[in-house]
Amino acid sequence: MAGTPREIVSHPHGKIARFSVKILFFVDTLGGTRHFPGVVQELAERGHTVVLATARQDERSKRGAYDHPRIDIVSCPTQRTDRWSGMIDTVRRVSDGVRFFDPRYAQADKLVARAEAQMPATWRALFARRPWLKRRWALMQRGAGLIEAVTPCEPQFQRFIERHAPDVILVTPLVDFGSYQTDYVKCANRLGIPVLFLLYGWDNLTSKGLLRVKPDRVLVWNAPQRDEAVAFQDMPADRIIAAGAARFDPFFAMTCSTGRDEFCGDLGFDPARPVLLYMCSSGLMAPDEPEFVWRWITALRNAPGESWLRRCQVLIRPHPAYREHWDQVESRDADTRVWSGKLKMNADQGLFDTLFHSTAVVALNTSGMIEAAIIGRPVYTVALPEFAACQGGTLHFSHVLGENGGIVHLDVSLEDHVRRLGDAPNRAAETEARSREFLASFVRPQGLDVPVGRVVIQEIERAGSMGKRPRRIFSSRRRPSLVGPIPNS
Repeated sequence: MAGTPREIVSHPHGKIARFSVKILFFVDTLGGTRHFPGVVQELAERGHTVVLATARQDERSKRGAYDHPRIDIVSCPTQRTDRWSGMIDTVRRVSDGVRFFDPRYAQADKLVARAEAQMPATWRALFARRPWLKRRWALMQRGAGLIEAVTPCEPQFQRFIERHAPDVILVTPLVDFGSYQTDYVKCANRLGIPVLFLLYGWDNLTSKGLLRVKPDRVLVWNAPQRDEAVAFQDMPADRIIAAGAARFDPFFAMTCSTGRDEFCGDLGFDPARPVLLYMCSSGLMAPDEPEFVWRWITALRNAPGESWLRRCQVLIRPHPAYREHWDQVESRDADTRVWSGKLKMNADQGLFDTLFHSTAVVALNTSGMIEAAIIGRPVYTVALPEFAACQGGTLHFSHVLGENGGIVHLDVSLEDHVRRLGDAPNRAAETEARSREFLASFVRPQGLDVPVGRVVIQEIERAGSMGKRPRRIFSSRRRPSLVGPIPNS
């Protein structure tokens, strides 16, 4: 139990006591904490102790990333070593895969293919030989849930938690396929320690694995994700909090660091001419994007009348993990450049400046669309058959579409797209109003002026005073005979 309360503070759920608590934060790598910028440091400065438990042995060498006496970095076990290890690993990987046989994923071919690739080879072959089994996905999930329920805590994982004696456990990403973090949630429930799952991405609940063991609280971004947690993860609604997206807090606080002349000069652009930004998707979702971009640029140059698109300067910003293959596009158009500066996943000053100096943004599907909305730039996309998998083939993309209250203007042909894009400079006031409304519901539901990190910290402190009883786990020292042998290769 947490120590003596230091003060009483206000909270949306009423007044709570603020304790000095010890927090054990399970994260695959220190890089995962970038989705919650400032949260770990602020917790330490508020008098809490934070232990970052990472999956990689070399993470401790990055101690300088969190130079505070109340923050420690340790390596945690990630592999079960008991007699249940092989079986439960197989069960989890299969159950994470069969969820994508749900009819709601009927159009999500790439998600289904990726999920099947995560399954053991024996199971992939079984589904290939007997495709009718896929229709029994719900029954298989229930069976996997039964096996999970009787699987005991891994002793070394439980000892790891007991050794650090936390008052609260945080965990992310948790929904990776076959995630080892499931066992830490299970052990925390067994020990009576509150668990908060911190969601970091807008697609995490629908494109990845399952919440096989339920945490006490799930901090999602917004109401649509709360609905997804209930519908796709079977999470009790009263355990879900729409806290907002902390990863965008630094972007809300940024200001442009370069003047127009300097920015354009570095790119070889004319400051007097408009800049149109194209933001790339990942190579996984859109492998043929470079060829499409060249067709798109050609369509711009052939825009009807005196459209600004005929003379605009195009800046292509590659996905941070997929920078190759873009030089060929740049070389084919004299007024096109590929961003060559440093690329970061979050809190990228270069991205902020690029958006600030752009008239409009075009993208297929990327979280950069949300960052464009923060700066008030209009976002456009085009739905072509070759990119159906990265748009309509994902469940999260619909959240940002204008028809659903989002900020993305969608057209189904290049011709319609170019016509609508040509009118972008005349709709600045409309874009700003649309962006603010979207951000207030999707990114900062607790208030546009309220940093999400502050909300996350309040929920962590609230969990520190949560009374939680240890939960008994029904288990056997042997594998339950009711499931029989489970192939694991």
